[in-house]
Amino acid sequence: MEPAASLHFSLPGSLLFFHLLSLFASVSEPFIPSTSPWMVALTVILPSLLLIIAGSICLVKKLQMEKKLLSMQIEIENEEKEIAQQLHEELRWRRSLLHAADVVLDPDTAHPELFLSEDRRSVRRGPSRQSLPDNPERFDCQPCVLGLENYSSGRHYWEVEVENVMVWAVGVCRDSVKRKGEALLVPQNGFWTLEMFENKYRVLSSPKKILPLKERLRRVGIFLDYEAGDVSFYNMRDRSHIYTCPRSPFSGPLRPLFRLGSDDSPLFICPAFTGAQGVTVPEGGLVLHRAETHRSLQDQFPGLRAK
Repeated sequence: MEPAASLHFSLPGSLLFFHLLSLFASVSEPFIPSTSPWMVALTVILPSLLLIIAGSICLVKKLQMEKKLLSMQIEIENEEKEIAQQLHEELRWRRSLLHAADVVLDPDTAHPELFLSEDRRSVRRGPSRQSLPDNPERFDCQPCVLGLENYSSGRHYWEVEVENVMVWAVGVCRDSVKRKGEALLVPQNGFWTLEMFENKYRVLSSPKKILPLKERLRRVGIFLDYEAGDVSFYNMRDRSHIYTCPRSPFSGPLRPLFRLGSDDSPLFICPAFTGAQGVTVPEGGLVLHRAETHRSLQDQFPGLRAK
């Protein structure tokens, strides 16, 4: 009788356990959702969408940067054009105010290896030294020659053809510079010059300054403003500014200076033109003065022997 009674009383407990278990399952079902198709799709689409958005932002920033760089480039080009125009106007102003100097060479200052043309507007370096008087005015180491006139005031300019000369220097110097022995052509020694050497254009200063010119110089204009202490160089082919030496007060007469470091071709000085009202300078520049084309180099430069 007791086992039956025990079974009678255990059945309600089992039923209660299963009832509670089913109730717990029904309550926890909302908190543990099952995986649905739209959730799977969302997990795939969302990263792709984020990548597209990030790529779009990068592309927009890149386009904005390119637009900014293009705008800056246009602005720089406009500034360069404006500067070029200003330099052109400055050159026209300089040429209208400066006296076009009619420079000829002084044979008494010429280094023995320099041969002057008959009109003294051209100079060429020869293969050997000439037998010349060793007067105090003559350069004996530096292959230089000076212009005949000197300038102690005013504004002056002259033009020099350097197209076919590989090593040269042009500018001005004090009349009292050292002529004997080696002397550096620097402002400290009384020289203000522009030089071509090893296919590079340099300002002979201390230290030397390399000029990043884009094209080969053919004709150089030397501008001297004595009172302002100004020596400037211009490319007379395109009217562009080359270099202006640091200003310094001049003392004593200044003379045009020419130096030839190679014997490949002559250096030519352009003549000035005079009109009824005095010195006039054509807007197109001075015309190169050369000897008659049919004349040989020996005719143009007396004493020069062919190599």
